[in-house]
Amino acid sequence: MDHEHSLKRKPPGEPYTCSGCKELGFGSSYHCENKNCSYVLHGECAYPDPHARHPFFRKSCFDFLRKPPGYKRRYCNACGGDVLGFVYHCSKTGYDLHPCCLKLQDSISDGDVKLQLYRKSRSKCVKCKHKHVVGNIQGWSYYDGNSSYHVSCFKALILDNWRRGCFSQGHRSTTNLATTSGGATTQLTIVGRRSGRIRSMVAKMAVVAFKLIFSAIFGNPISFFTTILEVIASN
Repeated sequence: MDHEHSLKRKPPGEPYTCSGCKELGFGSSYHCENKNCSYVLHGECAYPDPHARHPFFRKSCFDFLRKPPGYKRRYCNACGGDVLGFVYHCSKTGYDLHPCCLKLQDSISDGDVKLQLYRKSRSKCVKCKHKHVVGNIQGWSYYDGNSSYHVSCFKALILDNWRRGCFSQGHRSTTNLATTSGGATTQLTIVGRRSGRIRSMVAKMAVVAFKLIFSAIFGNPISFFTTILEVIASN
């Protein structure tokens, strides 16, 4: 990557916004070694493949670009989210993929729970209650044999909680978590880690599936984030 300073790999820590693709990240990252520079990249953005293919788009050959082509607003054909920075683009089909979406695992499992990635939802998403995410884009989803989880809905839920400061390691006493069910927003309140009491939990995803999808999209979280994920995902 042609950043003016050298980059150094760092283990998972505080959440960050990738300076390349502008997407949220939780796993390991590459930070600029200049202490006055805040440049940071996902691993997928720090060392991208110049050209790539994906089995969901067999007629497409994607080229890595540092910015979206043209002047029109562009959407990722995987999650339906805006393309704001680094992107894989196919000039023949016009498809675009976020670097992290391109690298999503086609299946994830912890031994007991297995989720398969599908280009089209097998059923209505447990979060948004729909199959489509943006216009004609159904949006990729993980399916566990019974329920579908839109990648886009999961990203939106985590992003919302991140903006509320829920993943800051400085917030260890009381943290407000937001989950969405059927379009309505509900507040979850975690009462200090020492008390261990949770006043209200309404998220619909199974805890194990929730953590598996989180790891697939954002990278493996550190233990503190895992505790918060369990609360967001609990019924």
